[in-house]
Order: sequence, then C-alpha cells, then structure tokens
Amino acid sequence: MNLCILLIIFLIFIILVLIWRIKESYKKESPVEKKSLLENIPKISSPESFETILKSITDCLLIIDPKGYILLANQSFKDIFKIEEPPESKHFIEIIRNIDLIELLRSSMETKKEAQREIIIKRAGQDFSLIAKAMPIIDSNGNISFLIILLHDITQLKKLENMRRDFIANVSHELKTPITAIKGYTEALLNGALDDRENLKKFIDIIKNQADRLSALVEDLLTLSRIEFGDIKIEKESVALDSLVDSVFQILRDKADKKGLFLEKEIPPETFVHADKNRFMQIMINLIDNAIKFTEKGFVKVKFIKENGQSIISVEDTGIGIPKEHLHRIGERFYRVDKARSRQLGGTGLGLAIVKHLVLAHGWQLKIESEVGAGTKVNILIPEEIKK
Repeated sequence: MNLCILLIIFLIFIILVLIWRIKESYKKESPVEKKSLLENIPKISSPESFETILKSITDCLLIIDPKGYILLANQSFKDIFKIEEPPESKHFIEIIRNIDLIELLRSSMETKKEAQREIIIKRAGQDFSLIAKAMPIIDSNGNISFLIILLHDITQLKKLENMRRDFIANVSHELKTPITAIKGYTEALLNGALDDRENLKKFIDIIKNQADRLSALVEDLLTLSRIEFGDIKIEKESVALDSLVDSVFQILRDKADKKGLFLEKEIPPETFVHADKNRFMQIMINLIDNAIKFTEKGFVKVKFIKENGQSIISVEDTGIGIPKEHLHRIGERFYRVDKARSRQLGGTGLGLAIVKHLVLAHGWQLKIESEVGAGTKVNILIPEEIKK
C-alpha cells in the first residue's frame, strides 16, 4: 500500500528527471540534431501515459476530485467492485456501495488528512478483507486538488494468519495432552504408586502409550515441515502397485484382523505407477491405516482403474463416513471430524495432511467421497505420464 504511493512518486520523479535531461540535451544539440531528438522523444509526459502508469498498479486505485467525482479508476478497482461501465465523471457514491469506504472518503475530505481503515466487501458470496487508505493532495492554497484512494487486498494474509494462529493453538493442545498425562502418572509413581503392584503396570503402560503418541506427533510435524520446505525430494521410478499394496496389507493385517475387517484389492496384473516408492508406501499406509481405524465392520479395499485419460487409485472402506460439511477440510493439519474418537484411536490429526502434501508433491490430486454411515472413498488421481 505505502509501496504503491512511493512507486507513484518515484515514477513521477523519473518522468520529471527525464524531461529535464532531455531539455538540457536539447539545448546543446545543433538544429538538425534538435529536430531528430524531438522526433524520438518518448511521450512519457503526456496525460495518457501517466494514466497508463496509474492504471497498471495492481492494487485498487481511485482518484476523485474535491466534489467527489471520479477522475480515474484502474482495472483492479473495477474488478473488485464489479464495475462494467466506465466510472469516470460519476460521483463516488453512485459507484461505491460500501458504507465503510464511503465514510473513509468523507472523513479524509473533511479533515484534509490521510485516513486508513480495514474494510470488508462481499463478492461471489465470499468476504474480502481490504486495507483502504485515502490520501488528499493539498495545493498551495490549502485546498484539496484531488483525493487518492488505495485498496490493498489482505484476504490471503488474513487466512494465513488465522491458519498460523490455529496451528499454534492446535500444536500446543496436542503436545499438552500427552505431556500432562506423562507428568501426572510419573508423579503418581513417585508419590508411592511404585509399591502398588496392582496399578504399577497400568500406569507404566499409560506413560508408554502417551510417550509413543508424543513421538508420533513430533515425527509427523517434522515430516510435514520437511515436505513443505522441499527437504523431501520426490524421485520417481516404476513401482509395481500390486506388490506395494501387499506389503502394506502385511504391515496392517493384525490391526484389521482384530476388528474382523477384510483387506481386499482390485488391481489388474502388471500395474505400475510412476512414483517415489518410499513416499508412495507412506501414502498408502496412512490411507489404509486411517480406513481401518474408522471402520468397525466390512472391508477396506484398494482399487485401480483408468478413466478419462488418468489413472485412479482408490482406498475404499465401509466405515462411519464423513459429513459433507467436513469434506472440504479433510487434509488440514489437526482437523478431525470427531476429535475425541480420533485421539482415542491414537491419531495425531496429521496423517491426511501428510498424504495430501505427498500426493501434491508427486503432481497428483486427492479427491475424497464420503457419506455418513456408508463409508469413505479416497481417490488419488494420476494424470497419464510418459513411460520411462
């Protein structure tokens, strides 16, 4: 926002310097050279050129005269307020429908001072946050020559700030829970429970489980950080899908057998996927393990099909399902549909976030279909690649 003002001032300064240098050079040239020079002078000092410079600014820019009539509105301003007809020569009240922005302009014109505030506008059913700044340009007589209004979109910054705040709150909460449990049961042991043979093993088991949970949480956080900072490189090779899924089933079979679940697959023979084998294994372990956790009866199935010019690997279960209103948030860090159940099952809330990042790192897409009580289907969409 301030940068845009400095940019405008800098451009005006450059224009003036160029004009001055051209004039100085012109004085020193012969008549013939002067004529040639004049023919090649760029028209940067023309009103049209100056208007082009102002309109090229990416922030929303509006210039109005002392009576409130619009002298100039750049394309960004027209886009954000959905203005189809030229707004120039119209009063700003006819164009601007945001009461907060109107009050800001009036205040700046009345006080002849800069004014700034955050405003919210609605567009396509969404709220957009903008920093609005009004700057009156005062002439030598103390009157307003015109008013410059800059609008800087901070919607994405707001979202990032909210995500950062939520992330810190969630990490603190997730770390605090196992630490509190470990501390509490350790103190109980030190205060005499060591001699209580009946509860001794129970307390130690709880401490171990909470320590394991803490370790898994830290490991998942480190993995996510490494992916986001690019420390984990995706080195693709030809991976036999059938064999890889068998390996994952072998790792998780005991967990599935304890719940009486069937691990099934529908993968054509000689099916290969161009992927980083270790990271692909991590994706499949997370997805199948997650499916087992939230399925009480039935099966977990891995399927491979080709459709519409792409390969689709799906992990399907007959579990509890996910309400539609939660689907768009699946894959966010620490987001759980049922927080209590997820923690009870030992989840860190980061498994699907890791899957999502690894899938994107491969250049693939993740799509989740689910219905409450009818199970969940997680699809990995792989575009056709040149065989290597």
